[in-house]
Amino acid sequence: MLEVLRKKGVNKAILWVIAVVIILSFGVFGTAYRLDNTVNSAGTLYGHNVNIKDFQQAYLDARDQAIRIYGDEFFKNGNKLDLEQEAWDRLILLKEAQKRDIQVSDQEVVAYIAAIPFFQRSGQFDRTLYEDIVQNSSIFDRSTHDFEEGIRKQLAIKKLIDAVAPEVVLSDAALKKEYQKRNEKITLEYILFSATDFAKNAAASDDEIKTFYEQHKEQFRLPPTIVLDYVQTKDKALADTLSKELKSGTNFAAVAKTLKLEVKTSAAFTQDQPILTFASNPENIVHFFKMNPGDYSPPLEAPDGWQIVQLKEKNISAIPALQDIKDQVKQAVLLEKGFALAKPKADKALNDLTGALKTKDFKTAATDLKLKVEETPAFGRKDYIANNGLIEEFQQEADGLNANKKLSGVISTSQGPAIIYLEKMEKPEDAQFESDKENFRQMISAEGRNQILITFMSQLRAKADLQSKIKHQ
Repeated sequence: MLEVLRKKGVNKAILWVIAVVIILSFGVFGTAYRLDNTVNSAGTLYGHNVNIKDFQQAYLDARDQAIRIYGDEFFKNGNKLDLEQEAWDRLILLKEAQKRDIQVSDQEVVAYIAAIPFFQRSGQFDRTLYEDIVQNSSIFDRSTHDFEEGIRKQLAIKKLIDAVAPEVVLSDAALKKEYQKRNEKITLEYILFSATDFAKNAAASDDEIKTFYEQHKEQFRLPPTIVLDYVQTKDKALADTLSKELKSGTNFAAVAKTLKLEVKTSAAFTQDQPILTFASNPENIVHFFKMNPGDYSPPLEAPDGWQIVQLKEKNISAIPALQDIKDQVKQAVLLEKGFALAKPKADKALNDLTGALKTKDFKTAATDLKLKVEETPAFGRKDYIANNGLIEEFQQEADGLNANKKLSGVISTSQGPAIIYLEKMEKPEDAQFESDKENFRQMISAEGRNQILITFMSQLRAKADLQSKIKHQ
C-alpha cells in the first residue's frame, strides 16, 4: 500500500474529477463471463495474447470505477453495464498511454483517493475507514494495493484523454451565441402542398395498380401475428392450480371450467402493437411470440391479477395477394401521383413568393397567391420533438433559417412538399443565460470532447483488433 496514506491528516484537495466514463455509452449486459481455464489467454489485442490475470484485473478495475460513479445504484442495476467491454477498452487505452509514456506518481494517486468523500470523516481522509470499505466483501472486496493500482491506471487513462481531447474554453460571446441558438423559441408559418389533396385529382388504372404492387411488394408485407386463449383471475393460488393441471394436449377451456374460470380469446396482434390486456410486461410479449401453438405460459402477473395464456394461432409475416389489398394498393398509387402533382406547384409558389416578399409579408404574399398559410406553435430549435407531425420534419430545415434568411426552399415531408417561413424568434433572457452560463459551458466542452473521444476510441479499437476468448454463462 502507498505509505503516504498511512499518515493521518492527509487531505489534499483534488483539482479535477474524472468526468469521462471510458465506455462512452454503456450497453445492456446481463450475463456473467467465464474464462477457458485450459488456456492462459483471455484473448488477443494488437496480435498479442492478453493474460487471464491482466483481463481479470482490468475487469475488477472497471467494476471499482463503476461503484465510485454510481454508488448504491451499481448494486441494483450494475448487471446492465457492459463491464467486459469496459475492461477490454481499459486495456486498449492503457496500451496507448504506455506508448505515450504517460506516468502517474504516488502523490497523484494519494490525492485522488484522499479526496473521495466516502473515505473521509469530518472532511478528512480516514485510513481505517478507507481500508474497511475497500476490503469489505459487500463493496469493493479488493486489497488496498490492487485498488490503488486500479486508481493509478484510471488516472493514466484520464491523462491520455486530456491529451487527446483537451478542454476547449469558449469566450462568453461565443458561448452566449450558442446558448441563444439552442434555447430560443421559433414560430414558423408554412404552406403545405398536401399530396392527399392532389391525389383526389388523379386516377389509377388496373395496370398501374398491378405494376405498383409488383414493384413495391415489401411495402405491403404484414408482420407476424398471434392469437391467444387466456384466463385471468385475481386469485394467485387458483392460477397456480390451473397451471399445474394444464398439460400438452389438454383442453384449456375444459380444465379451466372445472375451476370455474372462463377462457377468453384475443384478437390477432403484432409484437410491436400488442393488445393492452397483455402489454403491461414487454418481456411476456416477446415470450408469447416464441411459443408454439398449444404451448401454455406459467402464471403471469398482470395489473388486474394473474393470467395464464395458451398460444392458439401463429401467423408468419406475409405479403397479401393483390386481390386482397387492391384498394390499399390503389390508394398508394394515387398518393404517389399526388406527390408528383404537388411538387411543380410548390416550385412555382416558391418562385412567386420570393418575388412578392420584397414588398409584402409572408402571409399577405401567400394569400394573394391563393395559398393557405398555417402556423406552428413556438418550439425550440434543439428541442426533442417526437411524433409531432410536421413540426418534427420542419425542425432540421428550420435550423438554417435566421433573420437574414427567413424563407426555406421546397422541402419534402411525409404529407407532401412544403415551404416554411421564419415568422418569429424568441431569444432567452440575458439573466437566464448568466444563471446557466457555467453549466452550459461545461456541457458544450463535454460535447466537443466526447465527439473527439468517440472517433479516437473507434480508431484504437480498429487497430487493436480484439479477439476475445471470453465465454458467457
